[in-house]
Amino acid sequence: MLGASHAIMSFALVYGATGRVIPASVASAGAIFPDSIERIVCGRRWMKYHRKWSHWFPPYLALAWLTGKYLEANPFPGLIESIGGDLYVPVGPKSITATAAFFLFWWLVGCLLHLAEDAFFGPMPLLVPWKRQRLFLQVFKTGGLAERVMARAALAAAVVLRYVDAAAGIVV
Repeated sequence: MLGASHAIMSFALVYGATGRVIPASVASAGAIFPDSIERIVCGRRWMKYHRKWSHWFPPYLALAWLTGKYLEANPFPGLIESIGGDLYVPVGPKSITATAAFFLFWWLVGCLLHLAEDAFFGPMPLLVPWKRQRLFLQVFKTGGLAERVMARAALAAAVVLRYVDAAAGIVV
């Protein structure tokens, strides 16, 4: 899957699930990381290492799980709080670390969505990072019209479904 399609699809999936733009945007940024880090580290030879160590899910899953556990114990504070009618932005060690954990969690969700999306485009590492295995039938061709249409249709569906839910008063 191309980077733009990863970003669009991950935004659509997170926005559709949460109805929140900030987590969806952060996940969209995280969705381009696995391919970007290969290009940064490996340079021109990045395709030789494509879908190997940077596409191995256990590190992303473990960090997301740990970050989620941290957020359960230390909920993300509102960015703007009100005390006595005055608005302020809470600043302190606890709010800063909770904010960082919030962004890290959704960024990792974007990375994991990238891996799940790529599983439909070719082999991925499963048990070890250096051996790729085909997890699903290769449904789409990378960069093809079907990929681009599917990503944009998912985004349109997420926005429409959220709008319909909001109109019906169902959105939490």
